[in-house]
Amino acid sequence: MALSRSVSYLRIRGFYIDDLYGDRAVRDSVTSSIARNDPALFFGVGHGKEDLFTGQNQQVIFRVCEPPETIRGRVVYLLSCLTGAQLGVDMVNKGAETFIGYREEFVWVQERMVNPLDDRIGRAFFEPVEQIIRSLADGRTTGDAYRASIDRWNYWIDYWSRQGTPEASIVVMFLVHDRDCQVLYGSTTAVVAPAYAPAPPPLPLAVAEALTALTPFIIPVAGIGIAATRGTRT
Repeated sequence: MALSRSVSYLRIRGFYIDDLYGDRAVRDSVTSSIARNDPALFFGVGHGKEDLFTGQNQQVIFRVCEPPETIRGRVVYLLSCLTGAQLGVDMVNKGAETFIGYREEFVWVQERMVNPLDDRIGRAFFEPVEQIIRSLADGRTTGDAYRASIDRWNYWIDYWSRQGTPEASIVVMFLVHDRDCQVLYGSTTAVVAPAYAPAPPPLPLAVAEALTALTPFIIPVAGIGIAATRGTRT
């Protein structure tokens, strides 16, 4: 999955992750993990509608107007269609620090059935997504992370606008669509902090991922990721 690298990067930067994947990507697991870990950052990958976000087998995890305890005081990022239309606004109104998501369908193009970041076209859609999480992991504000993502969208829009290939116009159309429907609600100055001080400058990511894969309790997969800081919000 595309965000597995972001999970690894958060760990490298000193975050504790409860990675709720597959059968754990359901409402009961999410709410109990949030209650147990008190995360400063929640990011999820799943299907959505204007008023809800779903996990495994499209089980509803968040819905407009439901009790807000699970999101109060947290930064929430949902890679999910449409949730930025109503759900994100509702989350911030009920106490979420910041919401980042998409008010329309999130769409992308890729050539091969691989991690999109390994695809010639797909990486243009998922590098801006990954940029949000990496920026937050590096201690940047939510506003900075959002702007860094927009900059990455613009980089790839410019790149594909200059390509003379048959697919270029379609790629540009969808890149512009995703960029323009990406939204941020709430605080632009929120920062999430790691649970412990990160090591000195990290190893190249490919090397670091290989090393972390040897650690028994790390499962380098993505579904719903919770980056918990155990009360070290700033």
